[in-house]
Amino acid sequence: MLICLDPATHQRSGAARAPDGASSSRASGPGPGYIRTVQHEPLGDIGSAGLDRTLELLAHLVTLPTESRTSNRALIEWTADHLRTFGAAVSIIDGPPGRANLLATVGPEQPGGLLLSGHTDVVAAGEGWATPAYEMTPVDLAAGRGVAGRGTADMKGFIACVLATVEVLDGSALVRPVHIALSYDEEVGCVGVRSLLDQLAAGARHRAVRPDLVMIGEPTMMRPRHAHLGKVAYRLDFAARAAHSSLSPFQPSAIGSAARVIAALDAVAEAHLATATRDASGELSADVTVNVGTIHGGTALNVLADWCEITFELRHTAAFDPDELLGPVWDCLERERLALVNVGGGIEIEEITRYPALMTDRTVNVVAVVERLADRGQSVPVGFGTEGGLFAAAVDAPVLICGPGDIGVAHRPDEHVSIEQLQACLAFLPRLIDALCR
Repeated sequence: MLICLDPATHQRSGAARAPDGASSSRASGPGPGYIRTVQHEPLGDIGSAGLDRTLELLAHLVTLPTESRTSNRALIEWTADHLRTFGAAVSIIDGPPGRANLLATVGPEQPGGLLLSGHTDVVAAGEGWATPAYEMTPVDLAAGRGVAGRGTADMKGFIACVLATVEVLDGSALVRPVHIALSYDEEVGCVGVRSLLDQLAAGARHRAVRPDLVMIGEPTMMRPRHAHLGKVAYRLDFAARAAHSSLSPFQPSAIGSAARVIAALDAVAEAHLATATRDASGELSADVTVNVGTIHGGTALNVLADWCEITFELRHTAAFDPDELLGPVWDCLERERLALVNVGGGIEIEEITRYPALMTDRTVNVVAVVERLADRGQSVPVGFGTEGGLFAAAVDAPVLICGPGDIGVAHRPDEHVSIEQLQACLAFLPRLIDALCR
């Protein structure tokens, strides 16, 4: 059911009434038939007016430079006020100074329904843009029209689609709620969402947030994804005693110790190379990946290095325990630590980030429903990490990833999203709400 909006304010200009005889035959349990045909007027595609409104909302979101580890407060407070205008119950969950999560609910406070999730932070814009990074700009793409700006694909385009959909959503017609969760600092290790998930477990009102589906709107070209890799990342600091390079047979070098640890990491990666594949559509996948991202150390060619720092990450499917995978690396580190201790040095280990892998059962009924509604093919794993694994651990519900845009253009200059992708999302979200909440 659509609600008329005042074109000047985009606020409701009249009360909505459910069609005569409207009812729901949606079963309450999570069995194979728990999503059934409902007898009411469908929400439907919100059309060209919805696209125009989405672009207005996206333009505003892009102007808010919510780079990771900086404030997202202006965006959260603006979004909270906006959602309240359209009947949502909204909670702001404070994080570090200047940062916050948001949890909003449209419809009845009861279990079931849909949770739509997105992160508000973006990767720093950097240099090399053809258009202003924090100003949404129309662009011509190979696939047609689009808009450029930091966050348009990852993932303010999805958030704008959600907000535009809420504007035409009648909460009183919902038999199950639509929840909206927005987080901070996802791009630096899925850090911010953890306090929101803690609130879901602890808060009296938030305990009613038990959706039938969590949908994370990361850019997947609107193709559903049911799995992603987990990740652990570490910083290792090696300390030794500086000495003349001719003494290398007699005492360890910090760089030498780091090199042997890197070799142990390479051995972990090589043991799983056979799992790295490319399917017929070009999708890349691997069970385990390892990367040493940075290495710094030493002072001069003829000096045994007294320091070295490396950072590395390991990504893995849900079938693997990262701590078990890294067992040989920790054994190597201990051997190197003992050698360095003998010359007054040592090794410091810092865990930078950790988040779990996601593996949603593709046989769950709601996965087939989403595949049908998105109409972009069968769900497949996605190669990048998301907050999905954390949601799956905290919320007893299937978690899927599906949103507008191409991850290949994220995190780089001239990030963009096509109009076709925004239109596809605007068509998908009302259909999903009809299936799960009405």
